[in-house]
Amino acid sequence: MRWATRRDRLRHQAITDWRGVEDGPLMDSHAQSLESIIPQILKTWKLDERLREDDVAAAWEGIVGSFNARHTAPDGLKRGVLTVRVLQPALHHTLMMQKASLLKRLQERFGEKEIKDLRFRHG
Repeated sequence: MRWATRRDRLRHQAITDWRGVEDGPLMDSHAQSLESIIPQILKTWKLDERLREDDVAAAWEGIVGSFNARHTAPDGLKRGVLTVRVLQPALHHTLMMQKASLLKRLQERFGEKEIKDLRFRHG
């Protein structure tokens, strides 16, 4: 007997959400619009977090400037904490001194609930 993998369970859950019924064929249930279920599916598969990370990465150069953007890169956004990879120790120190203003700009752009803190990582 083969056990269901995580991928199989997620696929089954997505199809169930899309159909609007717990299991089996469509029966006579009403159809749901994609607009109403896509946010639900993105949240279930945790793809909504990845979309936010991509938005932050796209706006990074406008927030920190072109010089700083060439030597830094947003690394991840988890639980509201944006981690930024910095190549040079001197730039790491400079960004730490500007952390409050950078965080304020990020929060103005993406909201205080989306980005709560900013951390720099050398490497």
